[in-house]
Amino acid sequence: MKLYTKTVCPKCLWVKSELLQAGLEAEVVNLDHNQEAMQRVTEAGFSSVPILQVNDELIGSVPAILERIGQLSN
Repeated sequence: MKLYTKTVCPKCLWVKSELLQAGLEAEVVNLDHNQEAMQRVTEAGFSSVPILQVNDELIGSVPAILERIGQLSN
């Protein structure tokens, strides 16, 4: 699981906190420092963060991310 973030992103911090509270771990990828990852998510149609990647699925809305975290923690 990966969490795509940027340096200044309050929603990203919130999602990271929710992952920790759920006991889940994700590799954090800061798009400000990783142009290859930035290109990948842009080509997938995303223009804002956070983005959660679970296997090959990319989830880009915070409500959908939080729902997925809930599913994964059960």
